[in-house]
Amino acid sequence: MPVGEQGPGTAEQQIRFEVAIDKTLRAAAGMFGIDYESQAAGGGGTGGKWVFTSVDQLDDLIKEWTDVGLAIQGRLKKIRDAQALIYPPADDILSRFQADGLADSLEAMAQHADSMYKYADTYVQKLADTRSAYVNTEGDNTARMKDAY
Repeated sequence: MPVGEQGPGTAEQQIRFEVAIDKTLRAAAGMFGIDYESQAAGGGGTGGKWVFTSVDQLDDLIKEWTDVGLAIQGRLKKIRDAQALIYPPADDILSRFQADGLADSLEAMAQHADSMYKYADTYVQKLADTRSAYVNTEGDNTARMKDAY
């Protein structure tokens, strides 16, 4: 690396930087009436720009996103528990409408929580696959260096 040039920051710093750049470009484009399409890869997917410099970074992210998934599952359970407690406050049409409206709202919340959990779970799998590839590459590189020297 040339003198005076810094290497990539942590994954969190890189993400914050990309988000800040995206917001700035979006605001500038909006001032001129231009539709701005972000070039950042959402969720670390294909074409992503994140750089991981250690297995520890990946392990930290995997733990963080696993915790996020568990928290979402906990909220989903609370939503499902609340759904089981819905009863009309009285035996009239308006009370039934009230209970039905609450049931619909809770179902929408549950579907949203389920979607968020699936996203987090898929992201953890991507990170785990990345970790596996990283470890394999490092192992291969280490073996080649040992063979060469």
